[in-house]
Amino acid sequence: MSVKKKEFADRMAAKGRIKKKDAMKGLELFIDTLMDCMSEGEKVMIMGFGRFEMKTTKEKIGRNPQTGQQCIIPEHENMKFVASELLTDRIKERRQE
Repeated sequence: MSVKKKEFADRMAAKGRIKKKDAMKGLELFIDTLMDCMSEGEKVMIMGFGRFEMKTTKEKIGRNPQTGQQCIIPEHENMKFVASELLTDRIKERRQE
């Protein structure tokens, strides 16, 4: 199951005992700032949560699954998230409950 942006903001509001409107503004501000930093090529490190960074994937040869024909997949960038050890441990604990 996926949590949509609105539901995530609603959970933030409930947990922080703030207005849903304010939680949505905070979430949108976080996302917008993260996108700005990433588009400028900066890494974003949030202690206790994780690290967001852009990684370059080199050009490679791929295959069209419908035709089997080979094609070149050009070099491109992908966003990568690496969870902190604290976050990873917390998730493991919650899943064991």
